[in-house]
Amino acid sequence: MTLLDIPFVDVRGDTLRWTLAPVPCTPLASRTVLLEGGVSVTLSVLGASHQVVVRRDEGVTARSADRPLLHETVACGLAEAAPLAAEHSTDGYRLASHVREVGPDELAAEASRLVEGLSGRTDAVVAHFPGDPHAVTALALDGVGGTSAGEITWRTWHTYPQTGEIVATTTSYRPEEVARV
Repeated sequence: MTLLDIPFVDVRGDTLRWTLAPVPCTPLASRTVLLEGGVSVTLSVLGASHQVVVRRDEGVTARSADRPLLHETVACGLAEAAPLAAEHSTDGYRLASHVREVGPDELAAEASRLVEGLSGRTDAVVAHFPGDPHAVTALALDGVGGTSAGEITWRTWHTYPQTGEIVATTTSYRPEEVARV
């Protein structure tokens, strides 16, 4: 788990935007997980936002480094992005998101459960902000098919104590369904 050294900025779940276009970001916390079949998944916390990049490891070349298979970003302030979709599916990619409004006690319990449940996992990244231990952004791989042809699934959680919201996403991705250029 990472305690971020930046203040929590008041945002709401309905201000989150979503894009599959590459967005240059400097993560506040991240973890790269190497999977069988030469695929890597980088899970990054961007404050109350996240970014996931999936790459096929074809050796260290400029081409493989510059052209990920998938680039998912959910963040506020993405001018060219769409509002976070409840559901979206295209080219082996499926996203589902849900915004849940809860009371302060339930939000605190959920944030604590996330921190405890994902702590120590090598396929997850969890960050919280100073000043409010229940302001949490977490990402975790949920399932991996085991080869480059398998389905990769990850989940994310964004808690907003000031509005009593928990935004959760579940994404699945099948790299073999992506047309190679």
